[in-house]
Amino acid sequence: MRYYLFRTRRLSRRQLGSWQDWKLRMVFWTGAVLVGLLVVAFAWVAELASHTFVQLHERSPLLPILVTPLGMLIIVWLMRQLGTESQGSGIPQVLVVLKQRYHWLRPTFLSLRVIFGKFVLTCLGLLCGASIGREGPSVHMGAAMMYSVGQVGRLHQKYVDNSLIVAGGAAGVSAAFNAPLAGIVFAIEELAGSFEQRTSGTLILAIILSGVVVLMIMGHYSFFGHPGGKLDITTDWVAIGVTGLVCGLFGGIFSRLLIRGSQFLSPFAKAHPYRVVLLCSLVLVFLGLATGGATYGSGYEQASILLTGEHPGNWSFALAKMAATLASYFTGIPGGLFSPSLAAGAGFGNVIGGFFPEVSLVGLTLVAMAAFLAGVIQRPITSFVIVMELTGNRHDILLPLMAGAFLAAAVAKLVWARPLYDSLAERMADGQGMALEKPKPEDRAPETDKTDQERQLPG
Repeated sequence: MRYYLFRTRRLSRRQLGSWQDWKLRMVFWTGAVLVGLLVVAFAWVAELASHTFVQLHERSPLLPILVTPLGMLIIVWLMRQLGTESQGSGIPQVLVVLKQRYHWLRPTFLSLRVIFGKFVLTCLGLLCGASIGREGPSVHMGAAMMYSVGQVGRLHQKYVDNSLIVAGGAAGVSAAFNAPLAGIVFAIEELAGSFEQRTSGTLILAIILSGVVVLMIMGHYSFFGHPGGKLDITTDWVAIGVTGLVCGLFGGIFSRLLIRGSQFLSPFAKAHPYRVVLLCSLVLVFLGLATGGATYGSGYEQASILLTGEHPGNWSFALAKMAATLASYFTGIPGGLFSPSLAAGAGFGNVIGGFFPEVSLVGLTLVAMAAFLAGVIQRPITSFVIVMELTGNRHDILLPLMAGAFLAAAVAKLVWARPLYDSLAERMADGQGMALEKPKPEDRAPETDKTDQERQLPG
């Protein structure tokens, strides 16, 4: 009987977990709720900023000639005052600090000041018509918020810190798109680097919880609604293959231009930052005037229109959207690449669909969106899952989405061998006087540490 009571008490303690286990759970869950609330507020202000710019453009198409360059200059000035840690997409910063040997950068790249700067400056960028998205900044802010909550909770273990950053960044994607599955896949494929990264139920639950917060506040919705259109991979494989090839080629070209352009402009931007910003903003204004304002903003409205299948697209929009996104990125202002890439992909898909009149135009546009995003970031699983969730979980076109995304990612590698965010993270590390090297054996967790890590990450 004494042995039975001892085993029962020991089993109960193991099932319930220790105080440290529950403390860690509370940190993850609290951080997830805060990330959800933060991203909801960010989405609301960003949409308000985009809508305000649209109203200005409708009042007079010539107003951006003044508003866009002046707004860009103000953003860069503010960014230099707040700190350049908030510039760019935000995903490269998260990738850099996930390298344990660069942990000393975490207080700089994952601070509350970065959250404030990313929030304000991204919204200002949308207010002046920059071709940027809010998903990359959401990843950065989510990682910074979760890491800050971990610091308050005094969780300083090596693997816990990494998991907090991964969970925060992925929760940012989950909340920004209202797509929990996309957040989980993004955590595994982009932030964690491989399926060998040890995650736990606690981490995944934190990602889902942030999406639940968004769902409770904003209701159940799909980012692009529920567009129709069906594809059969057995009969439409030629159209799907051509779409994957074309979008992969242009996605790889976009990545190459972004990296090489940043390298080329970097010396000029350091010597004359405001001149480079003024030049890029003028290019952005020119593209906006040439396309009737279609290249301004994240591209959400344009992609939604193209997904109706009622407005034939042309090559000019897709190429101009790529150029506008490049010009916006070269200014250094905060902003993401996901939404502009999806919009450009919709443009390519709408054009390619014109060559296959017997194939669903809307279905092919969806494949092109996933394929172009996969070509840009070279993360095919994340790309097709995002498009699937943004369009109401269209499982009937899952196989075409997968085929287009994987083919595009393979083609993009021929143009630019490394994934985009890895390349940007390496450049950022070099800018900090570092080099992203392959982790040494002693930096990796030995297999014998698995039990300890699982104890730190319950669930």
